[in-house]
Amino acid sequence: MTTTNPVPQGLRTDDTIRMQRWLRPPTLPFAKAWWQRQAKQTRTGLAVAAVFALAGTLSLCASVSRPGQADAPRVTRSAALTQEPSAPDGGKTWAATKAWQGNGAKETETFTVTGHWRVDWIFSPSSSAGGVFQVYIYSADGRQLMNLAANSQKGGSDSTFWAGPGTYFLKINSSGGDWKIGIQDLH
Repeated sequence: MTTTNPVPQGLRTDDTIRMQRWLRPPTLPFAKAWWQRQAKQTRTGLAVAAVFALAGTLSLCASVSRPGQADAPRVTRSAALTQEPSAPDGGKTWAATKAWQGNGAKETETFTVTGHWRVDWIFSPSSSAGGVFQVYIYSADGRQLMNLAANSQKGGSDSTFWAGPGTYFLKINSSGGDWKIGIQDLH
């Protein structure tokens, strides 16, 4: 056996011959000739497409996690916000934190509360048919909807009590009337 003749003539089988033919690159000259016949714009386009295909494949391979590795748990910073049926007792006093008034839709600036707090609201529809008044509480750090503080189609006033320290903002959805909203924190 030599490197020029790896399999002695007497031991050659059909599989060996087939393997030697397969190792010859007969398609390379055809591919090179085809590539050279293409216009410069076509070659450029194909090269760019190949680069994007390679980048996409690499990105896909990188995004697949290894077997046996758990995804990292997602950390949520917003504390649980729960509605309370009434004001908590305890000899503390309410302190005004923020107040807004207007008509129509509004997104308030952020406000920070320490624990127990409330949303006071007044809605005055401009017609006897009523209007729409909704107040949504959002977490400021993740802009996540936390709860609905008010939902009224008729005029009136009310307070909703909440337990959950954090930084929040309100989205007011209103049409057909004037409103006033106040945030008070229990100190």
